[in-house]
Amino acid sequence: MMRKNIFITLSILIIWGISFYIMNCSSATHVAGGEEFEGWRSENGIDTFYVRTSARASENAIEKDDQEMMKTTCMEAAKLQALDNMIRKMIGETVEAQSGMLDGQATNYAINSIRSGVIKGVQTKECAPRGGSWKNCECIHYVSGPNLKKEIEFQVQKALEGH
Repeated sequence: MMRKNIFITLSILIIWGISFYIMNCSSATHVAGGEEFEGWRSENGIDTFYVRTSARASENAIEKDDQEMMKTTCMEAAKLQALDNMIRKMIGETVEAQSGMLDGQATNYAINSIRSGVIKGVQTKECAPRGGSWKNCECIHYVSGPNLKKEIEFQVQKALEGH
């Protein structure tokens, strides 16, 4: 009888521990219900490109152990990184789909032309702390617009052809 009680108690503790671990290790994709959010989505003539970006809060926020400040600075850092990550992934997917290759100069040309005219602003879909703290976070960012995918493809094609 005592063994059975110990077994039940251990089982409850293990289940509780696993549940606690899962809740504290959530990422932005789990916050969204587990759906994968990287890449293109098209709906009603609007193209949207999603990218997941990880970042770290500022050292000042971490030193102060201020959760709200860590959240804010981590989300800002993620957004700053998101545009560059997004453009590089868009170009990579487009070049791969066109079975082409870009050299460094052509890649820089495509990045600059997309950054300066095609993308109007990066939006934040959602963010989540990593490991139960906002010292590190993961966010999902996106850009969208009518025919955005075709415009990206056009800019990459110009870069492939030598501008």
